Amino acid sequence: MAHGVPYRLIDFGDGRKWEALGDYVLDRPSPAAQRAKPIQHVRPAVDARFDSVEKTWQFTTPWPRGLMIDCAGFLMPVSPTPFGHIGLFPEQFDNWAWLRRQLPSAQPQQALNLFAYTGASSIAMAVGGAQVVHVDAAKPNVQAAKRAAELSGTDTTIRFLVDDASKFVVRELRRGNRYQTIVLDPPAYGHGPRGKAWRLERDLYPLLSNCLQLLSPPPCRLLVTGHSESVNQQEVAAWLQGQAGRGIQLQHKPMRLQSSQQRWLDCGFLVRATWR
Repeated sequence: MAHGVPYRLIDFGDGRKWEALGDYVLDRPSPAAQRAKPIQHVRPAVDARFDSVEKTWQFTTPWPRGLMIDCAGFLMPVSPTPFGHIGLFPEQFDNWAWLRRQLPSAQPQQALNLFAYTGASSIAMAVGGAQVVHVDAAKPNVQAAKRAAELSGTDTTIRFLVDDASKFVVRELRRGNRYQTIVLDPPAYGHGPRGKAWRLERDLYPLLSNCLQLLSPPPCRLLVTGHSESVNQQEVAAWLQGQAGRGIQLQHKPMRLQSSQQRWLDCGFLVRATWR
């Protein structure tokens, strides 16, 4: 049986963060840590470092084969990407626990994950018993998500699609499909499979408007996470409150990681909306 290792944030500062995947230590860029200073005496020797200028990984120790992170309910494989990522965002741990919990009277729950990246949120919902539609515009991301789902045994309950999130939602509305859970983790900017540009401050709210129509009657829920200064949690929460009116329960807060020295690194925001 496969086993996962824990994730740990060791230290951060000067635009970098030092993380441990089990015993394997990374040094990666972190724009959120630009104004902080690292605690020098706790910084360990690193096994892998991503050079943000050269856009390349530098390895002191080869990446461990089959390395997986224990996500408290499922395992996620991690590997270095050309963009300095590892295949999951650890600040989402709390959201994965929230998504695993089934809504009452929604059996089986239908869930939609937009901008789904390599699939941790999709797997969390599938582990919780949901039937999941996983949508991402990048084919390599979808392929990685399929491999991760196969390792977790959830691939038969997740439908994987390479598609533009906004266009897919419009088509789902026309088809009359509805979901009890919708998850969005949109980037600040990007491009769809056919090259259409995405800009968060311009395109988020029309998409959210369609997502509200795509939700089933209560109980249902919506999770929005963001990593850009162009849109903040208060704006998203206020917009949802204004659109949804009564009956909505809103929670919004920063997503943060705590270091070994009990310092907090901001990693974006979350907005959770629930209707019961």
